[in-house]
Amino acid sequence: MTEKELSSRISTLKAGIAVAALILGVILVFWLVTKPENGAEAKVQAELDALARSESVGSEVDAMRKSLSEEGSANFDRFLKKLRDYDYEITGSRKISGDDGERMAVTVRFRTCSFGKEYLAVWTEYLKSNNEVMPADGDLTGFYELLFERLAGLEEKDYIRDVEIICVEPLGNDEWVADIKDNEELQDAVFGGMMSEMKALAAE
Repeated sequence: MTEKELSSRISTLKAGIAVAALILGVILVFWLVTKPENGAEAKVQAELDALARSESVGSEVDAMRKSLSEEGSANFDRFLKKLRDYDYEITGSRKISGDDGERMAVTVRFRTCSFGKEYLAVWTEYLKSNNEVMPADGDLTGFYELLFERLAGLEEKDYIRDVEIICVEPLGNDEWVADIKDNEELQDAVFGGMMSEMKALAAE
């Protein structure tokens, strides 16, 4: 690997991490189109509803907004709004084996914009416009300005993905526990495949 390729990969990782960190700080709104059929599905619905009602935002969101121009900040806010504007439905659930109590895998189908595909296109365009050379000071503000402009402009919800959320009802406890917060596939689905594209770029 050449020094130029290594620098590009490191920059890709930095850019990806900065955007991925927003997952923890964005307020998400979910539209429920089905009713839960069992306790596990009801738990998933309750967890997603609780997340939807959250009014907290992470420090990463504020830091990103402050680093952008006025126009860039406006595009960033438009992008965050689009993240909230997606659909999902609980399509079913199945029992799975486990030694720590009853376990269910609840399937959720997400539909949103192809943010990941656009992220890849913007990154490729940004590198090409800079002759494949990253800024010497590592400042990727120009990339973020372009990225959020393009992400904010997406309209079609052409990204569809089924995600399994594992729920456990521990022995001796009638309260289900769902792996909402640590489910990377769920995070990737919410962000329209962006996490997958980041990992693919970093692995090249």
